[in-house]
Amino acid sequence: MNNTRLAEPPTQQELSIEHIDQQQRCITVTWKDGHRSKFHHIWLRDNCTCSECGDRSGGHRYLELGSIDPDISPAEVSVAADGSLYIRWQGDGHTTRYSPAWLRAHCYSSESIAERRLQPVLWDSNLNDKIPQWDYARITIDESYRLQMFQRIADYGFAIINDVPVEEDQIEELAAVFGFIRQTHYGRIFDLISTPQQRILAQTAHAIRPHNDELFRDPIPGLFMMHCLRASDCGGGASVLVDGFKAAQNLCSSNPDLFDLLCQVPIPHRRFLVDDVDDVALAAKWPVIELNQHGDIVAVHINERTMAPLDVEASLIEPVYRALREMLALLYAPEACVKYRLESGQAAVLDNHRVLHARTAFQGNRHIRQCHVDRDEFFSRLRALHRRLAAET
Repeated sequence: MNNTRLAEPPTQQELSIEHIDQQQRCITVTWKDGHRSKFHHIWLRDNCTCSECGDRSGGHRYLELGSIDPDISPAEVSVAADGSLYIRWQGDGHTTRYSPAWLRAHCYSSESIAERRLQPVLWDSNLNDKIPQWDYARITIDESYRLQMFQRIADYGFAIINDVPVEEDQIEELAAVFGFIRQTHYGRIFDLISTPQQRILAQTAHAIRPHNDELFRDPIPGLFMMHCLRASDCGGGASVLVDGFKAAQNLCSSNPDLFDLLCQVPIPHRRFLVDDVDDVALAAKWPVIELNQHGDIVAVHINERTMAPLDVEASLIEPVYRALREMLALLYAPEACVKYRLESGQAAVLDNHRVLHARTAFQGNRHIRQCHVDRDEFFSRLRALHRRLAAET
């Protein structure tokens, strides 16, 4: 899951097993720092990664769950001189080995699960003086610096990148740092230039309210990128950013019933452009607030401009409208917004499942190029960087 924090490397003391207690259906490991981990027998047998059982991490799994006795138990459990846990199983005598680092990293006690859960940094207009900014040239060559930026995006949901070359195709190079560009009916790259022949509001010079992008798609695009080739001459056209998680948390505190409603009721979105220019009839439904199994907020999806007519039960129409009004009021409030005018050579990277973006009105020429990258690739690269750099140190 993407909503898992990358933990700090455990200390050598944390990796040392102090005591093992064999119970009827599980083994309890007491670590030298006092932490206790309970591992069920079937879990331990299922996660064996020897050459005979195979390893799921690379898709090379040979052992099948159906072949494991649900009442399996160890014949012998021991700790080797290198600290590894060895288990010889009843029946076939198969031996499983676990390194202490692997066991501790996969402890599923409530405490350990809580430590690995995402703890995003919630923000509002007070962040205006502390907006995360990064140097483009350095993120392309310095992996430690890039990891810091990736983690900052995971924590805050966005970043501003400076000194990006002002070239038409540079957004392709920028996107490649984060993942693969997702092509849509707009193409790989979409140019935002105000024009009298606008097809969508983004192609005008009008102000735009905070929103998530492309909610009429399934799946919803992940990271949203904007590269400024030319800022508006008038000084307008500032980007407005809002933390959807913060607004959702505020709604949960002020009116939990409306919060629950927005977690449960899917809102329909549409983009119908069927004519000589486009042949698009996109439709999808998403709850405004998405929770994980722990009740943590993991996504916010809201866009007034693409909402289709509600098609919920009659008894829910007015309550849902009330919930939407409350949520939108929180998102549109001046105290919720960060404003930052992208200048030529700057780029913004946003998590489209959390951060809403908007724009102030402007006059004159303004040229922004934008694209999307899926979140799974971004989080894959975040984890890969973390593992590689941790191994080197």
